[in-house]
Amino acid sequence: MLVRNEIWHKNLYGFLYIILWFFEKENRMKHFGAAILAIVCLQLVESAAVFDRNYTKPYVLKKTWVQNFIKFQYIFEGNQQKPKIVPLGCSPTNVDSDNYLKPGETSIEHDFLFSCEEGEDGVLNYEATACIDAHGEVMHPGETRRLSNGTVVLHCNIYGGALKKVVERAAGCYFNETIYSEDEKWVEPQVNPADSSIDGRLMQCFRPHYSYYESHVVGCVIGKLGVLIGEFGQLLDGSYVKCVEAELGHVSLKTVNVDELQCKMDEQTFAHASQWTDDKKGANMKCNYGHIVKESCVIGNETLSIGQEVPVSRGCIFLCHPQTNVYICDDYLQEFQIIETEGQDLGPIEGNQIIVEEPEKKKSLKSVFKF
Repeated sequence: MLVRNEIWHKNLYGFLYIILWFFEKENRMKHFGAAILAIVCLQLVESAAVFDRNYTKPYVLKKTWVQNFIKFQYIFEGNQQKPKIVPLGCSPTNVDSDNYLKPGETSIEHDFLFSCEEGEDGVLNYEATACIDAHGEVMHPGETRRLSNGTVVLHCNIYGGALKKVVERAAGCYFNETIYSEDEKWVEPQVNPADSSIDGRLMQCFRPHYSYYESHVVGCVIGKLGVLIGEFGQLLDGSYVKCVEAELGHVSLKTVNVDELQCKMDEQTFAHASQWTDDKKGANMKCNYGHIVKESCVIGNETLSIGQEVPVSRGCIFLCHPQTNVYICDDYLQEFQIIETEGQDLGPIEGNQIIVEEPEKKKSLKSVFKF
């Protein structure tokens, strides 16, 4: 075939030379059309020759189109010239053009990283493989980013079989790359470094309106000691201080006298750290930095720790509560009456004694009396 084509070329060039010579000697205008026809014949022969030289993989491109972001071409292939549809690549614009991605190439579109991948069966897929955050950085599935000072969390993950970006508010307060839940406390540096009275501010997370979280300063920090605003503390040198809020967000320590830490109860004054037994309430008490603290309960000669339950007479169970004593009884007690005047105190049940034998079953909470 190649030899025949070369002979054809030689004959054609000789034929063209004769036409040009004749064109110069005779009539130029008359034979101009013949010369053009000869040039067209030459081009057709050239195309046929190129086709023959690449006959090892013959094809004729018929048309291309894009469907679902994949660009296809329609070809005839093989000696039988059977039609065949071949995918060329991926089109991010979903339109048929000369610009498309080849298998293995990627493109950033609509805050996602899209990849053109070819499977083992030759099928092309154009899909999002990663997310792009607000700073243009790639986020792989499962990664998160914190935005707006940590109060907003951006997730990149697969939901319902598709890669999605989900933005949500952090469930808590943010500080130093940590999320603190509601009522949780942490320590932050002092807002005024010139104030050396404290080492830091004690912060707490609040959710006042059930819609967003706020971090509030709630106390002073001295070393490992945290003192709430309005409360007292003792320094290593033995002196007493009070945490005060001079202005919004700024706290400091105020030196106080030990007499300011006294407690008052039933028209009596108790010094700080002093302890006593209140026979009326049946409890051991202590004055701690200006607050009265119930340390244990007393029934007869027995001392009960806070939270302890014991069976007592009259079919009741006694619970040593940190604030008020609680009697749990199944049966109606004749000595109890409903009172109308607030502030009246019935006092303890007279003659209560701890029962040594454990009852067969624990009394249910049918009536609760607090003293």
